[in-house]
Amino acid sequence: MYLHKKGHTVMVFCNTIDKTLFEKIFGNGSDIRLIKIGQKEFIKYLALHPVTFLNNKRKAKGLIANEARAYYINKYKPDIVHIEFSGLGIAYLPALSKLNAKKIVSCRGSAEKVKLLASENRKADTRKLFAEVNAIHCVSADMKETIIPYCRDTSKIFINFPSIDTDIFKRTAPYQQGKSVSILSIGRFTFQKGYFTGLQAIKILKEEFHNFTWTIIGDGPGLEEIIFHIHQMGLQQHVVLAGPKGREEVITAYNNASVFFLPSVYEGIANVVLEAMSMELPVVATKSGGLEEVISHGENGMLAAVYDAPTLAANILQLITNEEKSKKMGTEARKRILQQFTIEKQADIFELVYQSLIKN
Repeated sequence: MYLHKKGHTVMVFCNTIDKTLFEKIFGNGSDIRLIKIGQKEFIKYLALHPVTFLNNKRKAKGLIANEARAYYINKYKPDIVHIEFSGLGIAYLPALSKLNAKKIVSCRGSAEKVKLLASENRKADTRKLFAEVNAIHCVSADMKETIIPYCRDTSKIFINFPSIDTDIFKRTAPYQQGKSVSILSIGRFTFQKGYFTGLQAIKILKEEFHNFTWTIIGDGPGLEEIIFHIHQMGLQQHVVLAGPKGREEVITAYNNASVFFLPSVYEGIANVVLEAMSMELPVVATKSGGLEEVISHGENGMLAAVYDAPTLAANILQLITNEEKSKKMGTEARKRILQQFTIEKQADIFELVYQSLIKN
């Protein structure tokens, strides 16, 4: 949206279109272009290029899809094609080699931190992807270090931090503390979010402080496991699983919370941490992924080692028993976001990279 406002033409190529969501994000009448390349377009492409099928019957389906993607994208003559996830880049690798535009891929988290450990094929495909693209975007210095072993030309790599709209994520209610404390987490129920460690920390906290609730907004495949651990640890009175929520409900939850808690095993850089900090909410998190590039321990947030439940509990206890410290930390957190993590700053860096690629 910001790049579009600066006068650039923006096209989004996709398999399906959710018009309601698009209008909610960009507004009715936006001239940001949505271009669908789905089954209907594949059939049209096949009708125009029957030789593609005749020569490659065994690999017809995947081949036609990738040939069609490249054909339709080239038809619109973009200067830059930005693939937002490396996993997507690998899935569409045969199409990328046929694109006339300069190509960028973004590295954000799971695809690089987990899948590269588990699959030799994924490692080989990632090397091919990085060789094919003209630039590689990393969300943190930690992410850059993660992918360097798979990239022959490290001059392609640049760092551009995630960002948020600080006009949207801005505190509109007094900081909540008092006798009843609300601890908030937001994220899917997956192993990387470290909820088991979080529950261990909450169990330790319960021994020192009783009047609190830990509310988790989200859902995901690990829901049953989380419920089981809550009951096994006797935390039913302290942990609330609130389910998924819309943005306005999330902002209300930030306004009503005393502490934001992220016990992750790994992160690229978690957007929810940026949102919480922008809302002047003190954050307790692990030193996972790029979070140390955002949070300075004791200044604008509190950090502990990954899996270190006792220290996480101690950090939460410090904040919920010291309102002055919590308020000051929240104020410093907002300053940090305004300094480095605004949507304007992120878009400006992308614009400079795009222009540099076009000139070369």
